[in-house]
Amino acid sequence: MSQAPLETDLDKLADDYVSLALHLHNHDPNPYIFIGDKALQATIKADVRPLVDLDNDFRRLRDGLAAVVTGGSEATAYRRALLVDRAEALLVRSSILQGQMPVSFDAEVEALYSVRVPEMDEDYFRSLAAELDQIIPGSGALPERMSAYRDRFLVPHEHVERIVSATLKEAQSRTHAHMDLPEGEGITLLMNNFGNFGAFAEYLGKGRTNVHFSTTMPFHVDRAIELSTHEAYPGHHVQATLLEAEMIDKRGWREWTMLPLFGAHTTVAEGAANYGVNLSFGREERIAYDRDVVLPMAGLTHLQPEIATYHRYVEYVERLNYARNEAARGILYQGWTRAAAVAWLMEFGLETRTLAKMRVTIIEAIRSYIVTYNYGLDWVTHQIEGTNQPSESQKWARLRGLFEKPVMPLRDHREMPRPKA
Repeated sequence: MSQAPLETDLDKLADDYVSLALHLHNHDPNPYIFIGDKALQATIKADVRPLVDLDNDFRRLRDGLAAVVTGGSEATAYRRALLVDRAEALLVRSSILQGQMPVSFDAEVEALYSVRVPEMDEDYFRSLAAELDQIIPGSGALPERMSAYRDRFLVPHEHVERIVSATLKEAQSRTHAHMDLPEGEGITLLMNNFGNFGAFAEYLGKGRTNVHFSTTMPFHVDRAIELSTHEAYPGHHVQATLLEAEMIDKRGWREWTMLPLFGAHTTVAEGAANYGVNLSFGREERIAYDRDVVLPMAGLTHLQPEIATYHRYVEYVERLNYARNEAARGILYQGWTRAAAVAWLMEFGLETRTLAKMRVTIIEAIRSYIVTYNYGLDWVTHQIEGTNQPSESQKWARLRGLFEKPVMPLRDHREMPRPKA
C-alpha cells in the first residue's frame, strides 16, 4: 500500500487537533473561537467523553506530529511546529482541568504559552509606587487616593455605548489608513457580558466580529481607546480577519479554524492587540482624543485641563500590570488565600479592594493566561521594533506580518529585556 501524501497526513492531523480541542471544551469553561464546521461542533458538543479518555488521543496526536516527515519543506516544518505546540498545550490543559497541575507557575506558563516570564520582586512595584505617589493628589494610603482620583474619570453608564461606538469608528478609520482589509469586514457592537472579560472579540468568520463590552465593569475615560483598539481595530478583529484570509483561505491550514485560550498563538494575539493601542493612537493623540471627544461625550468637560496628568497615571498603572502575574503565582502555586492575594494586589499592584477582588476572580478563571497581556506585549514589541527604531509605516507592516504569518515563541525562550521600573 502506497504511503499517503505528506500534506494529506498533516491535514488529517490538523483535523484531529480541531476535533480534540472541541472535545476538550466540553469540559473547559473558558471561551474559544471556532469558525469551522458547525455541524461537527454540534456533534462533538453532544458527545461528552471523559478527559482521561481524551488524553490518549492527545498523545496520539502529539506522536503522529512528531513522526511527520517535512521533506525539506519550510512551510510544512513551520506548520508542524505550530501544531506540536498546540498538541502539547492540549495535554497540559487537560491535566489542569483534571486537577493535575504542573510543578510551578513558570512550568504552567511555559507549557501553555511557550514563554518564560520574569518574576518581578516587590522592589520593582515599590519603585513604581514611589513615582505614582508624586502624581496622585491628596494624603493617605496610595491605593485609596488612586481610586478616588481615577473615579473622577469614571464614565457614567448611560454614555458608555455612544462613546465606544464613536471610538470604534475612529480606530477603524486609523487602521484602514495603514492596512487594506478584505471587503465586507466589519464588527457588531454588543453591550452585554461575556465571561470574565471587560470586552471580548467573538470572531464569526468571513471578516465579521461581535465585539462584546461589559455592562457591569467600571468604564473609565482611558478604556474607550484601550478596548476599542485591542478588541477591534487593529486588534483581535483585524488579527482574526487576516489570519482567516491567509491561513485558512489561502493556505488551507484548517487548524486555524479553532483558537482556544492556550497555546503560543495566544501570547502573540494578546500582545499584538495591546501593541496596536499605542500604534493607533500615539501618546499625544490619545490625550487629545480623550480631551476633545471622550470627556465631552461623558459630560466631564471640567476635567479637560487634567487629562495629561491623568494619562501619566494611566502609563504607570500599565507598568504595574506585572503585579497580576505575581498574584497568579501566589494564588495558583504558593497557597495564597483570596484575602492574601487581594491584600498583595492592593499593596503592590495599587489596586483598590474592589478591583483587587475582581482581579482575583479573573485569575481564578483564566489562570496563567494573565501573562499574555503583559509579557505578550513585551514579546511582540521586541519582534516588531527589536533594538532599532522602525518608522510608523514599518511598524504597521510588521504588525500585519505577525497576523498573516504569526511568529510564535514555540518554547525558544527568546531572551527579552527585563521591564524597567
